Amino acid sequence: AAAAPAPAPRPEPGKFYMRPLPAPCVAFASPEGRRLFGSALASGGLEGFFPLIQQFQTQNEPAYCGLATLSMALNALGVDPGRSWKGVWRWYDESLLDCCKDLAAVQTEGIDLEDFVCLATCNALEPAAIRAGGGAVLPGRCDAGGCDK
Repeated sequence: AAAAPAPAPRPEPGKFYMRPLPAPCVAFASPEGRRLFGSALASGGLEGFFPLIQQFQTQNEPAYCGLATLSMALNALGVDPGRSWKGVWRWYDESLLDCCKDLAAVQTEGIDLEDFVCLATCNALEPAAIRAGGGAVLPGRCDAGGCDK
């Protein structure tokens, strides 16, 4: 006789699993998300998607969303970190994005737009960050020790 399936785990109070997106967000894999993707692909509007998707990574910590995003962008743009990630491999990972804010602090606080600009700048990019509403975030002077804000 076949074994009975294991019971579903009981949800822990205050913990989340696959929360639904708020309106007006559209889930990528939903029928509407697939339609939007197909439309954008057909119109030639997804040229930047393919270099990014081949670098996709899931953030290693809940507060590492900014670091994972920047790591994906740096790898998609072909920026050489100039130091090893693992073994002989030079590749961006969240662990290499430590020039502006201590990773322990990022793990508890995350990063804001100014931190993101600083990290992009000290990793060979020339970002132009613009806040919603038009307030520009100007990159500071950055070096291996961090950025002047």
